Amino acid sequence: MPRDRRADGADARDVAPEDTRIAAPSRRRASRALWAACEALLATPAGPRELDRALAALLEAFECDGVALHAIGASGEIEPWCARGEWRTDPGRLRDCVSVPLFRGLERVGSLDLVARPGQRWRPAQLGLVRTASGALGSALGARFELERLRNQPGRDRVTGLPDARAFHTRLAEELSRARRHGLPLAVLTIDLDHFTALNERYGREAGDEVLAEAALVLTLTLRESDVLARLGGDAFAAVLPETDAGPAWRCADRVRRALEEHRFPRAGQITASAGVATCPRNGVEPLELMQALDQALAVAKKSGRRRVASAESIRTH
Repeated sequence: MPRDRRADGADARDVAPEDTRIAAPSRRRASRALWAACEALLATPAGPRELDRALAALLEAFECDGVALHAIGASGEIEPWCARGEWRTDPGRLRDCVSVPLFRGLERVGSLDLVARPGQRWRPAQLGLVRTASGALGSALGARFELERLRNQPGRDRVTGLPDARAFHTRLAEELSRARRHGLPLAVLTIDLDHFTALNERYGREAGDEVLAEAALVLTLTLRESDVLARLGGDAFAAVLPETDAGPAWRCADRVRRALEEHRFPRAGQITASAGVATCPRNGVEPLELMQALDQALAVAKKSGRRRVASAESIRTH
């Protein structure tokens, strides 16, 4: 299967000149299928069943006959990761094949390879969909590989791959020192999964760990790369948001909360979350002060019915 043939590099001979638009129902189906593929890739652990589910969704999204995901291996070379469907290596049918690189930010993490259905040629609208989808697939694939790599490093939580509580408090102290030195704002978020104990009791600890690991991926994809995300323990996550004041911090916390709520976890289904927000210098300039303010804000969010954000600035709820 050639890897050097990109969707955005195909010439006019490789695509059908007609049907330059995809009907709205088809676009909606493709969007749902693509989202299902990303969710399957984010499933933890990504075993054969989850990967097969992701590939089946990609076959549906792109209306093609074969699909493969390749990843950047330890050697830095593209290596096969998983595939489904019919593959053809006949040089006379290379125009049936499309390969598009997948990036997470500026880092290439792999490639998506597709084979057209028998007797069909790639339409411009299909290639446009492939280009658009490559961003979401690259982010999902890159986040998964990054967390898998980090899981066994010192100072990392073994379930999620995120920094552990000790590493978080070290980074918080460093970021607070930098913020005070340069007169910059700083915000801290805490996010707790609602009713997580009941989930553990119902589905078991293994399922609970899967939810935590998948929640970590959702949070990683939602926050900025400059934010410091960690697992404090149990169902509690926290994040340091450098150069962020109260208003943007609250909106970020609510965006994170909604992202978790809108995600569908394979075993647990829908999960809600509560969040607290505290900022420096308004709620404190030392780590202990900020964490105490954060705990108070989170307690208010939970006492007010959960599934919401509370700010330590005025202990208001939204």
